[in-house]
Amino acid sequence: MASGTKNTGSNVKTDRISETGMIGEDGRLRLPMDRLSPYFQAHKGMRVVVQFEANAPKSTAAQQAYYYNYIVPTIQQALREKGDRKREDATDRFLISQYPGDFHADPGEYITTGRQLNQTQMFDFLEWLKQYAAEWLHVYIDDPRTI
Repeated sequence: MASGTKNTGSNVKTDRISETGMIGEDGRLRLPMDRLSPYFQAHKGMRVVVQFEANAPKSTAAQQAYYYNYIVPTIQQALREKGDRKREDATDRFLISQYPGDFHADPGEYITTGRQLNQTQMFDFLEWLKQYAAEWLHVYIDDPRTI
């Protein structure tokens, strides 16, 4: 979350925040309220301007970096500690195969790697991975904003 403070001379501060959410298949907006609530509490009674911007459908470079540079090695190590030695590509395929959601590949095409996911799919997959790692591997996956 990016924020900036501007002093207007009357002890009133204006903060800007930016947060990424998702519009689900049901058309409802999903935002991380646990990160937004403190901002709301700090600015009670103030006017706000809300802007929406739809992102490109491919997964972002940041999502890919978070997945391949942090999540996959973390889970790979957890699996190794349980006696299951997998290379990075095998860990990636394993995680994709464990995901209970539907990735909606083109007919005749199967999603076998995280690099094939679009932005929305990757978002859902990353959120699911945090829960999966905690429940099945007893590993905490840090939020990308805290690493």
